[in-house]
Amino acid sequence: MHLQFWGEAMTLDEEEKHTWARVPHFYYNFYVYQYATSFAASETLSRKIKVEGDEAVKKYLSFLHSGSSDYPIEVLKKAGIDMTTSEPIIAVTKKMNELLDLLESLT
Repeated sequence: MHLQFWGEAMTLDEEEKHTWARVPHFYYNFYVYQYATSFAASETLSRKIKVEGDEAVKKYLSFLHSGSSDYPIEVLKKAGIDMTTSEPIIAVTKKMNELLDLLESLT
């Protein structure tokens, strides 16, 4: 598995099998969860801007101007993103399907 990932140029030692445990952002302070939710929010934001245009841009700018004035989930609502709904997950699922379709069309 490691050889497939890094290729012939990488020399692997026994410790390399445990790389995931040496990288604290994989398990520290819910980093992966934060990354995934941020991706879902940003995908939803970009879709709204593409579909709704100027109105979505105004909401996005309001979101940016909010900074850390409130809890993140409340600030995102200013951009029209409700992370308590399935909308962000559906947006990410659609994006992944689009990318997979594109990848399959290239082969």
